[in-house]
Amino acid sequence: LDKTWIITGHQAPISAMALGGPGSNSLYTSDTDGVIVEWDVSQGTAWGRVYNVNEGDPDISGKVHAGATVSALTMSGGTLYSAGWDDSVRTTNKLVCDGQLKMEAQPNALVSGTSLVVAMTVDGLVLIQDKQILSELVKLPYTATAVCLSKDDSTLFVGGDDCNIYVYSVSSGNAANPLTETHVIKGGHLKAVASLALSPDGTQLAAADVRDVCVYNTNDYSTVVAKGRWCFHTQRIGCLAWSPDGSVLASGGNDDNIFLWYPAKKMKRVHYKFAHRGGVTGLSFVGNNASGGGDWMLISAGADGCVNWWNVEEDAKKKFGL
Repeated sequence: LDKTWIITGHQAPISAMALGGPGSNSLYTSDTDGVIVEWDVSQGTAWGRVYNVNEGDPDISGKVHAGATVSALTMSGGTLYSAGWDDSVRTTNKLVCDGQLKMEAQPNALVSGTSLVVAMTVDGLVLIQDKQILSELVKLPYTATAVCLSKDDSTLFVGGDDCNIYVYSVSSGNAANPLTETHVIKGGHLKAVASLALSPDGTQLAAADVRDVCVYNTNDYSTVVAKGRWCFHTQRIGCLAWSPDGSVLASGGNDDNIFLWYPAKKMKRVHYKFAHRGGVTGLSFVGNNASGGGDWMLISAGADGCVNWWNVEEDAKKKFGL
């Protein structure tokens, strides 16, 4: 061969997805083999796999978390944080994984605000900042099943296996007791909360379980969309994403479906069937993250190992009258 070609991507189900920071043209996806891939958002092509500089890569597979499932990804301060079933959170910059934070329990989710990162483990929550563990393990009287953090790092929303959503004020300077409960949203769900997402302006909180997608006002936690209204998913809804202007909400589930919802017209919806064979595991509007992306470019990832780009502008405007 006259030229060496590097072929990358995923050969296993994609388990998590995260966009790069504001103005970035990067998208990161991870899979159940411990591989993390960086993508060019505007071109839809893979730039390469993340390399673990501390452990080497003898089989050239690019497995970051020692071959364990990467359960979550999030960006904070230009650093990619990844949580794996090797009971660690690892940090990556420019395709080089060079940091590792050992967790006391298996981490299943990560969420970030401006400078703060919260890891949700099977035993509680851990606060992280500047690649360092900031707090002790915060144990909860319920099992946390979903987390969401406000942009200013001041408010944390936690979904529980008891079907409630707990609201905490965050004091990152108090390592022993960084969370103070301020409210509990009760009765909104019939099953454990599987995903949470704040609207871009922080005024609305979306929450989903195995059937219902609900929306709440964050000023008084009143219900905008109650259970029994947006109830067309048939399996766990693990992904929620707001459009950049906060007008449209997208949801993705293990039933292979993606829906678009419009809180201003609760009876209308857009349905994309068979989006990913085996379920949708990542969902995000591009917005102004990438040049040429546009406010209506939606990216999804799934258990089929694929990353899909959707231009939903025509469907959304036609259905919702935008």
